[in-house]
Amino acid sequence: MKKNCVLLILLICCFFQNHRVLGQTVSDYETIMQRIRENLISGTAVTALDNAVATTLPTLKSDGSWGDINYSDRTHATWIPDTHLNRVKNFALAYTMPSSNYYGNKVLYQAIINSLTYWDQKDPQSGSWWWNQISSPQKVGQILILLRNNTTQQIPSSLEANLIEQMDRGNPVTQTGAANMVDVATHYIYRGCLKADSAIVQIGVNQSFMPIVLTTGDGVQYDYSYKAHGSQLYMGGYGSVFIDGEINVAMYVRGTSYALSGTSLNLLSLFVRNSYLKCIRGKNIDFNALGRSISRINASNQSRLSLSLEKMKLLDPNNIGAYDEAIARLIGTQPASYGLSAKNINYWSSDYVQHIRSGYNFGLRNVSTRTLRSENGNGENLKGCFLTEGATSIAVTGNEYATIFPVWEWNKIPGVTAPEYATIPVRADWYSLPEHKGKSSFVGGVSDGVYGATAYAFNDYGVNARKSWFFFDDEVVCLGAAINATAAETINTTVNQCLLDGKVTVSSNGRTSVVSKGANNYNGNLQWVLHGNVGYFFPQGGDLQLTSQTQNGNWHDINTTQPNKPVSSDVFTLWFNHGVKPTDASYAYIVAPNKTTVRDMKKYDASKIQIMTNSSSVQAVKHTGLNVRQVVFYEPTTFTNGGVSVRVDKPCVVMLKNVGTPNVSVDIADPAQSNAKINVYLDLPGIASTRFLECTMPSAPYAGSSVSFTVNAGTPIYVTQP
Repeated sequence: MKKNCVLLILLICCFFQNHRVLGQTVSDYETIMQRIRENLISGTAVTALDNAVATTLPTLKSDGSWGDINYSDRTHATWIPDTHLNRVKNFALAYTMPSSNYYGNKVLYQAIINSLTYWDQKDPQSGSWWWNQISSPQKVGQILILLRNNTTQQIPSSLEANLIEQMDRGNPVTQTGAANMVDVATHYIYRGCLKADSAIVQIGVNQSFMPIVLTTGDGVQYDYSYKAHGSQLYMGGYGSVFIDGEINVAMYVRGTSYALSGTSLNLLSLFVRNSYLKCIRGKNIDFNALGRSISRINASNQSRLSLSLEKMKLLDPNNIGAYDEAIARLIGTQPASYGLSAKNINYWSSDYVQHIRSGYNFGLRNVSTRTLRSENGNGENLKGCFLTEGATSIAVTGNEYATIFPVWEWNKIPGVTAPEYATIPVRADWYSLPEHKGKSSFVGGVSDGVYGATAYAFNDYGVNARKSWFFFDDEVVCLGAAINATAAETINTTVNQCLLDGKVTVSSNGRTSVVSKGANNYNGNLQWVLHGNVGYFFPQGGDLQLTSQTQNGNWHDINTTQPNKPVSSDVFTLWFNHGVKPTDASYAYIVAPNKTTVRDMKKYDASKIQIMTNSSSVQAVKHTGLNVRQVVFYEPTTFTNGGVSVRVDKPCVVMLKNVGTPNVSVDIADPAQSNAKINVYLDLPGIASTRFLECTMPSAPYAGSSVSFTVNAGTPIYVTQP
């Protein structure tokens, strides 16, 4: 009897415990769905919504279809039946939003029933998995969650059940791409909440947050860049999808048993603040970071990111200040310089550099045998052949390239040395073929987080060149050497091609003038150019050409999904003409942003930049004002200048700071990412004997990152790493 009483008590306790858990879980379902509804409604303009409903409601046929939609369409890029779900989603929003003129409208309710019934019965399918396994299940889930509320009439349970089962497509566990994984997992959360099925919700949450890790595959890299579609930089595009997806899910489940916390939340915060936002100047993201979405209208405009950052303030309150500063820049209440500090970020995993100062951003994208070129696919990015060949973006306001892409001369991408092809080659779609990899292994550079230097041993399109960039405070020095070509076309190095912003002023043969629109040639007699708050200096002259003109184009020519409509813009272009089949050609130019007047240009002291050498074996620059020396070694050799001697036994990049002081800082990196050790021998003023640095280079996944030493009179001849 006593045993039976104990058993009964245990059963009762178990019942109440399960009841509490069940009660909490049910509460979580409704909490999550309410937040999804709020998120959908918060971004909806009621007047525009009501106008859209007023247009499409009368055209809905009695069977729940629209006559202007081909439900048998199976195209990949722009799948026509998706329009049906977009219209029904508008119906659901208007029907459930108290501020809409259609709130609780009986005619609209019947239209919702009819259109959902038609979708359930027709079950349209695209030829692309993305529409079937991501887009359609997500939109069906959003529609059902909007309609699952306590204030308007519910749809028939049988119809809802059918549509919920139709959502069961795609598996986040099998997705290799982080952004796609989050997208599929999100509609698992929708479906799990609609079914009150904790197992489905848990799968969705687990898989949503699983990509918030450092990886060498698709996702956030160990250098905090973002890759997708193989080893391809995708800070924008898939990176933005990743951010939006993670933040939305984290907001849905905050405060519930599924909430994001700990190391995962910290990593998401670090990626948003220290990587993604670093690619944005004002409201526009560096075109280098966009991937194939560079060819989409307004893709560079990131102002809507401010909505996600408002959510991050709730998820990550310790960094509210950083998010507020970024929001102010994005929405334009503060200038593009607001809250920015000096950074030099070498994303060694992705062959990408962001050099940031309060007054400007300078982005650089290369490609190596370890990474992939910018892809084309779905008819997008049809002219982006040269986008990874040393492409540079120079941004002061952030608007320099915002709408330029349909009118760009794609054979003159800023920073790139390439043939002047009349027709831009188009690679095979996507990224799986060998032609999508770079051809050079020596790509990368050194960085201490504030200053840095990057090298690219370019070899493609019938052109060879040694290209390097030296990053300081007020300027970036760009060098090219050993430019040799077998290509039949003229070989150019483009200094910049951006939207024309005001007048163009030049100093040529010692005379300053404002150039009129049109083409201008300067063979060895151009000292500097001022345009759009950026100064360009040419310490070694060169055959330079400049155009300031209206250029015509069409978004459809670079992306077949975009409108086929002519557009035009005024464009500034400045480039070196190396001629046809050049031999051992070279170039040197200094980019000095934040110059607004001729007075600023004349005050700039270009003599503080000493180009110590620019050859096939070594490129080196000294900044006398900062006491920084940066040396690119393309081969094992000795470089000597001004009482400083640096000898290396393998190709590398070396940076010396504070030479002549008691403590000299030395940073070394291996752009080839192939050497376990690099030996560096230093002879420095004020230090009596040669110092030997045996540099153990970082291994994967940190290969390509920099190692640092301090050398002084008190250090031993053999200097070990700290």
